[in-house]
Amino acid sequence: MKRITLCADDYGMHPGVSEAILELAGRGRIQATSCMVTGSDWQNQARSLTSVQDNVDIGLHLNLTEGKGLSPSFRDGFPSLNQVLIKSHLHMLDKTALFDEISIQYQNFLDATGRAPDFIDGHQHIHHLPMVRNALIGVLQHYKPEPSFWIRSVIPMIRQGGGLKSYIIENSGGKSLLYELINQSISTNTSFAGIYSLEPDADYPALMKSWLSDSYDRGLIMCHPGKTSGQTQLDHPEARQKEFDYLSGQQFIDDCHQTGVDLCRMKQ
Repeated sequence: MKRITLCADDYGMHPGVSEAILELAGRGRIQATSCMVTGSDWQNQARSLTSVQDNVDIGLHLNLTEGKGLSPSFRDGFPSLNQVLIKSHLHMLDKTALFDEISIQYQNFLDATGRAPDFIDGHQHIHHLPMVRNALIGVLQHYKPEPSFWIRSVIPMIRQGGGLKSYIIENSGGKSLLYELINQSISTNTSFAGIYSLEPDADYPALMKSWLSDSYDRGLIMCHPGKTSGQTQLDHPEARQKEFDYLSGQQFIDDCHQTGVDLCRMKQ
């Protein structure tokens, strides 16, 4: 059987998201979760992670594009994703501001949980963008995480359901980050899946079964579950609810068995 890690993003973003992730982690349906320390629900939910920390990898979901940051440069709000994409590739971002914001988010995770993150990924995959990835490596050189620490890579990508979105994500810095991780001897996943439209009419069970089938041994699949039906203030509430319903049901377990998948933590 091949070993796959299912990672739920956005812990701390919203109570319904955090609650869903804790439930799935407690039932062994996910093996990792990445935490948005800039999220409105983070301070309320950080300590709740102690109940599942023996079951899942707990990481930092680095955010530079949504809401407000923690450092002086971004306290009034982050730029849009499009702005960060353009400025990062033109090398027009402020290196010091990036380093400070990433450092403060890392330190906030440490302070709130009492432990270092098992891994780091990025909200909207910003961690692999030019300048951002260099700042991130610089922060890690300062904090010196354990040898088991890993960073999410989107290369090679399982494209089923991803469409044009998957190509944009891959080519915005995914390959360069992977080369840097190899050069720095930082662990990472062997394949990546989970990108789709997040539209309510998407056939999520069929997509997940294809991702499970096509992923490599030690591959990573991201997901965005939530108990969020009717939450109009949150992005993609119907898709999040649909993901939670599937992942908490028997069909998901059956699909894992049928595709020869053993769900396990990346650190194992």
